[in-house]
Amino acid sequence: MEMELDLSVLKAGMLFRNLSDEEILGVIGTMSPRRMKYAKRTVVAQDGDEFPEIGVILSGSVHLSHIDANGNSNLMDVLGAGDTLGELNSVGRYRLHVTITATAQTEILFLSVDQLLRKNVLTAPTQIRFLQNLTLAVARTGQYLTRKLEDSIRRSTRERLQDYLSAQYHKASSRTFAIPLNRQDLADFLFVDRSAMSNELCRMRDEGLLKFEKSRFELLVEMPITDNEPDPNDEP
Repeated sequence: MEMELDLSVLKAGMLFRNLSDEEILGVIGTMSPRRMKYAKRTVVAQDGDEFPEIGVILSGSVHLSHIDANGNSNLMDVLGAGDTLGELNSVGRYRLHVTITATAQTEILFLSVDQLLRKNVLTAPTQIRFLQNLTLAVARTGQYLTRKLEDSIRRSTRERLQDYLSAQYHKASSRTFAIPLNRQDLADFLFVDRSAMSNELCRMRDEGLLKFEKSRFELLVEMPITDNEPDPNDEP
């Protein structure tokens, strides 16, 4: 495999932090790496598929969605360059419970963790540090799914909107920002009806809490902002 990788993209994620360029290339070389390109709207993997490799998104973006028994689409996560997918599935050998779809021209680097977890005797310090990072990445995914479940069963539509927009505010460090979702995707992500969500947004606008036009939002000073819960595993 040609290793013409943008290592800055890999370093932005959890898996390869605190590793030098040479160490990153070395550990990747032990995991049967392969790169795949996907056109927009291409299904990368489907609900029920085996997913034996971790995927690192080199460019583009994907949606992770679950279709329930009634045909309703629930958007579980939106991932972009530097993000990883399939950690739980590849480590635990679990089948997917989501469908992964490219939402733009996307390239993904797939890595077989089986090479390290089950086939190699771990002696290299670089391999051990990578697996430490992988453990934290799996824990982060579990924490995200736990919070997603809590939000889906305990929150009103307004509270879900407030939490989501607050998270975007913290991410952008600005009260004015664009979100990466259209209205239907946002409703699917929040597990709410689109019409009910749109009505709630209009009420919040009329109450002087926010302004919006398509994907751009401005949170006014009257808008309650949910506190940002820092990740204890983020770099200082």
